[in-house]
Order: sequence, then C-alpha cells, then structure tokens
Amino acid sequence: MRIFTYQMFKRILIPVDGSAGAQRGVEHGLELAEQFDAVVHTIFVVDERRFGHSPAISSDELFLEQVETSGQALMDELANKAQTRGLEVYTCCARGIPFEAILTYAEDNDIDLIVMGLHGRAQREEPKIGSTTERILREADVPVLPV
Repeated sequence: MRIFTYQMFKRILIPVDGSAGAQRGVEHGLELAEQFDAVVHTIFVVDERRFGHSPAISSDELFLEQVETSGQALMDELANKAQTRGLEVYTCCARGIPFEAILTYAEDNDIDLIVMGLHGRAQREEPKIGSTTERILREADVPVLPV
C-alpha cells in the first residue's frame, strides 16, 4: 500500500507590525510552517498613508528609515524563531498601503497561506476585525487565517 503525503502549504506569509495581534499571527504561522515544513515569508509595510511619502532626503525620509529599521528588527526576531525551528525564512520591508503591499507580495511569491492577527497597529476599541485584515480577507486569492 502506498501512502502519499500532500503538502498543503509550501509558502506561508506572516505580516508583522509590532502589535499583539501580529504576534499571535507569528506564533500560529510558525506552528503551521513547522507542521507543513513550509517556507516562511514575512513582510513589514511602512504605511505611507500614516507616515507620509517623501521622495527626497529630508527629516521625513530619515523618520521613515527609522520605521523601516524597527520593522526589520521585528522581522529579524521572527526569522530567528523560524530558524530555531529549522525553517527557511525570507523577509521583506515595503512602503505603501499595507493591504496592497501584502497582497502584491503574496501574488509575486506564490504564497499558499497568509497568517495574520485580527487587529494590527490601527486597532480600535471595538472587538471588530482590523481594516487591513478585512481587506486581505476580501481580496486575497489564497487562504487567509486571521488569529
């Protein structure tokens, strides 16, 4: 009798933004990646709607670089956790509108699953789903697991 194994998820994308919700996404995403021996991808998006857009070197640009440095630190932490579990990991820091950047990354990298927190940095008091998560749930061509 032959037993075939089916790897359901080969590439899992875990967006990070430093929020508690994103951290839940990290933990669940890494558990799934370990279970399926999947490659982990992580992305941090500097929200240009929130932080502005500056094409020239200025104090605004220096601030955006500081935000990117903070995002890279978050992704490095995730990468260390993934590598400790024996997982391959890729990181990406992008600028733009978070849901658009996440969806573009997912499409460009043949992502099989997006795992993310219900709320991110723009969390409100209401127990509703976050706006970025909601847009990704509606528009993604791949499964999305909000945690």
